[in-house]
This record gives sequence, C-alpha cells and structure tokens, in this order.
Amino acid sequence: MQRRTRSCLALFVTVPVVMTLTSCGPQARDVPPGDTATGTLPASQVVRAEVMLAEARAVADVVDAADVLGLDLINEGAGTTTVTSPASLQVALSMAAEGAEGQTLAELEAIIGAEGADRSEAINALTATLEEFDGDPALVQDDELPETPLVHRADRLVMDDSLDVRQDFVDALTVNYGATADVTDLAGPAGKKVLDEWVNEHTGGLVPESAIQPTDTLRLVLQDAIVLAARWEAPFAASLTTPQDFTLPGGETVTVDMMTTGRAREVYYAEVEGWQAVRLPYTGGRLHADIVLPPEGSAPTAMSPAVLGQIRAILDREERVAVILSMPVADTRSALDLKPYLTDHAPAALDGGFSGISDTSLTIEQAFQQGVLRIDEEGTVAAAVTEIGFGESGMAEPPLEFSVDRPYLVRIADGETGWPLFLAHITDPRSTD
Repeated sequence: MQRRTRSCLALFVTVPVVMTLTSCGPQARDVPPGDTATGTLPASQVVRAEVMLAEARAVADVVDAADVLGLDLINEGAGTTTVTSPASLQVALSMAAEGAEGQTLAELEAIIGAEGADRSEAINALTATLEEFDGDPALVQDDELPETPLVHRADRLVMDDSLDVRQDFVDALTVNYGATADVTDLAGPAGKKVLDEWVNEHTGGLVPESAIQPTDTLRLVLQDAIVLAARWEAPFAASLTTPQDFTLPGGETVTVDMMTTGRAREVYYAEVEGWQAVRLPYTGGRLHADIVLPPEGSAPTAMSPAVLGQIRAILDREERVAVILSMPVADTRSALDLKPYLTDHAPAALDGGFSGISDTSLTIEQAFQQGVLRIDEEGTVAAAVTEIGFGESGMAEPPLEFSVDRPYLVRIADGETGWPLFLAHITDPRSTD
C-alpha cells in the first residue's frame, strides 16, 4: 500500500498463498525450454467439495484451537512485535495432514483441533465461507480501501520435478482446499522464482517473496495466503490524530500517531480479570477487529485461552458501552520461523510420517510465517503467508540395540568439570541385603 497518512493494517504469515480451484484439479504443466521444470503433475478430475458451515461438526473446535495456536505463536515472538495468522497455519498444517499418518498425523491434528474427515470438512467450510469477499489482491495497493471488505485466499502445492506425488494426496488438496499445483526445480533459483511470484501475486505485493530457500533436499512446498482490506464501519477522523506517548515493553516512552474517537462512541466492550477489549466492525458488520489491552503491568503474551474465550463470549453478545477510544496508527510486519514451534508441538513431523504424500521419505525441512499489519483511521489492510517445505530424508538406520544384560560400569560425574564422583562395576544388580 502506498498510503501513510491513513496508515492501514496488514497481516502476513509465512505459508504461500493458495488459490482456490473450483472447476478442476491440478493439471500437468507444459514447461517451455529453459523454464523451471521438466516434470509433470498427476492429473486430477475431482473438484472442490462444497461443505456448509452447519454440516461441518468440528468448526467450533477448530476456531477454539486457532486461538490457542495464535497465542502460542505470539509467545514464539519472544516479546517482540509478531504478526501471525492462526487460520493460515491451520490450513497449511491440515494440507500436510492429508498425507500424514501415525504420530505425525496425531500431533498435527492436535494443533488444528479436529481429526480425519471432520478436520478436512471444517477447514473447507471455514475457508469457503470467506469466498463471498474474494477479489483482486492487488486492490490492497490502491490509495483508497474498497467500499466492501476484500478477503482473498489461495492455496498451492509445489513439487520438485524429481518427486512422484500420490494421486490421492493431490486429489485431497483439490477436494478440501481448492489448491492448485505446480512443478519446478526446488533446488535452484528457478524454483525460488516460482515461489516468490506466487507469494507476491496473492498478497498484492504486501509480502514480496517466499521465505522458503532452495536446497538440494527440498522436494515439496505447501503454500497458503490470505489478504484483507476493509474499512471501519465508523472511521476515525484523521484531523483528530495527534502525537502521543506510547510505552514500550522495557518502559521506554516513544511518540506515536494516536487516533481517537474524540468523544464517547457506543462500541462493543468486554472486561475480564483486568483485560479490556473493544470490537470494531468493518463495513457490512460481519468482519471485525478486537483490540485487547492487558492489565497495567502485564504483557499481552500473558493472555490465556480461557480469558480470551470469555472476552469473545462477551463481545459476541454485542453489548455496547460508551467509550472514548484512542489507539495508535500501526504499520508493522514480522517473519516467524515455525520450526521451534513444531519442535515443541509436532516433533514427529520433523522426522517423517508423510507416506501418504509420496513413496519418497519426506520430513518438514522449513516452515515460516510472514506477517504485515497496518491500521489507520480509515480501516485495515492485512495479509498472511504460510509456507511449509518438505525435504527428502536419508534412509533411516536401524535403531541400535543397547541391552544391559552382563556386568557393566556406572560413572556418575560432575557435568561442569567431568570429575567422576562415583564409578561402579556391577557384576550382579540384585540386592545384596
């Protein structure tokens, strides 16, 4: 966006944007000489399934899990500005889950909040219900926000030209996510260009390039993107915006442009255990932003899912309170490496468990979210891209057997100095009493 005097809000998450496909499945691509790939994709005759929200039993569970996931991701930011899209990450992980099994599948579905067909249908229904807001993502670069909210989403599978992907996996991405598919050389600059161009296009340029880096082992990338541009239902008057103090986490005070309602305005308001929140609708009333302020002396990262759930419930009751609201103009972005989060919450995925994708042994090699957030008097611009890169793992060696079934030594030492405090030779471990 070129606007600054009316700075908007934008959100980006590192998982490439995914385009919705409703007419046909991914098709083999003819690759001109000198282009990025020489391989082909399995042809698919399936179309995206239509799932209504009322038919998807796990929607509420997935929404609740998204709040937990979002709070976890905020904490991954280590106290710095972190713009995340829990929804985008859930979609990307759910696409990965279509080819997962065993412990890997169980861990991914625990993050998403639903299992099996219920998971796929819930994600399908949640993304499909946003299609009424779809439009050209390039609109986020216009000087004026659109009269009606824009929400553009896209999903894609990109495979290396050396990888054979299972037809069932390709079909599942089409049926449940409307994902398109492409083939390229993911080991070099040509593949990087394919990833970059798609991310740039489907975020309207808000995220200029993919966070995935080519490697000799990279075999497959899943991309998800979401872009939002929306006007406030009741805009702020730019003439009332003035420089005001803002206290940083360390106690330092800085000057920011603070917009204000100027006088009391009837807004949706909630207060739970000292946490205060207001809900600001966008035009049309369906989309909204909740602004949540922690108690004095507390950090936003101290928010718990339980308190957030209570705040949501109060705001959903649409009880208005007269509030004089002041909040800063914001123009922020962040990039989050998701590998540490996955190490804690889905470690099996880093070791494999994706035989439903390909006969080739795959592990999650790279995972990122890029985010941009801009808020001003007029409204919000948001975009998110999530990317998960799968690498080919080497043949796993058989586990080493270590059976203590004969006399052995026990050495107990000080780890800092190496000083052996005890050294024992055990010839018979039975009690000698």
